[in-house]
Amino acid sequence: MRAIEIEGADLQPCGGTHVKSTAEIGIILVRRCSKMRQDWRVEFVCGRRAARVARHDFQLLQKASEELGAAAADVPAAVQRAISDRDGYFKTVKSLLQRVAESDAATALQSAQPAENGLRVIARTLDESSQSEYLNHFAAQLAKSAKTIALLSQSGDGHLLFAQHPAVGKDMNALLKQVFAQFAGKGGGTRDFARGKLNDAAQAEKAVALAKQLLISG
Repeated sequence: MRAIEIEGADLQPCGGTHVKSTAEIGIILVRRCSKMRQDWRVEFVCGRRAARVARHDFQLLQKASEELGAAAADVPAAVQRAISDRDGYFKTVKSLLQRVAESDAATALQSAQPAENGLRVIARTLDESSQSEYLNHFAAQLAKSAKTIALLSQSGDGHLLFAQHPAVGKDMNALLKQVFAQFAGKGGGTRDFARGKLNDAAQAEKAVALAKQLLISG
């Protein structure tokens, strides 16, 4: 076995092509060093491959520089600012979604006509532009109101969400399973909150209509 030693630094079994001199290797481009337990992993390329990789890396850096509107040396800082801005926008959007859901829930509760037993069943199929987080907030807000059940779906992806005020006494998980017996899908939950997804999103509105019918007839 041939071993390669860098005196005072490393000693490894030889696993590469043998060269007469280091001049045959050409330039060496070290791309990354990462800690691996007690050792280090060094990623590098050499020779003509090093030139190609370096050129490609420079092109990527130049593209990023142009997109971010920053000098190449300022790209890392510009990326950090972009990430920070994204996180800030995400928090703002999340807060706005919750407020919109609360407002829409209040409107839905006001317009919903209770049944003879006082139960309000609010069945909605939201369009494909609605986000799942909005669906969660909307359902949770409706379910805070006494004698209220929310039967919600999304036409875009086929998500179903059934929620009730705990005092209603129905079983949302069992209701969801009944719906999946007619329309294929998967999901589950608790007595008060169950969610799932239809295999065919086009059946979302029919699935909600069936859930409402089952509740009324039950």
